[in-house]
Amino acid sequence: MTVEKEFPKAIEKDLGEGAYKKGLQALKAADRALVKPGNERLCHGSADIDSSLEAQQPQASRWDYVIAHDQVINFVEVHPAHTSEVSQVIKKKEWLMAWLKNAETGKLDAIRRFHWVASGKVAITRNSKQARAAAQKGPTPVRQLAL
Repeated sequence: MTVEKEFPKAIEKDLGEGAYKKGLQALKAADRALVKPGNERLCHGSADIDSSLEAQQPQASRWDYVIAHDQVINFVEVHPAHTSEVSQVIKKKEWLMAWLKNAETGKLDAIRRFHWVASGKVAITRNSKQARAAAQKGPTPVRQLAL
């Protein structure tokens, strides 16, 4: 099976009916402007993980989005990229990895990529312990995501 066919089913099972959206429609407009798919026809859909699970897990540090593009599952966090925010993004990724262990989306046979897209400028002090932590535990922030 292909990601194109399996992704919508997995999302609906994990996040509920209506969570799957075509293209990048699940992303908020401001966030959508930060994500550029190389070929939009290869974008198999998206979902807003954060909003979909907010009622079930209100206290959790939830990841923002998942986007299926060209047979790759991309997990995207749009978040301020300041030295003080690195630990929060790492915490969100740890939550995501734990969630994926039981999620249908985590069972899809596809390459997974994790992206941190800066919601503003990237201001992480180079060579700081936070910069090293982001590099080790990933992801490191980018200003714009090209899929």
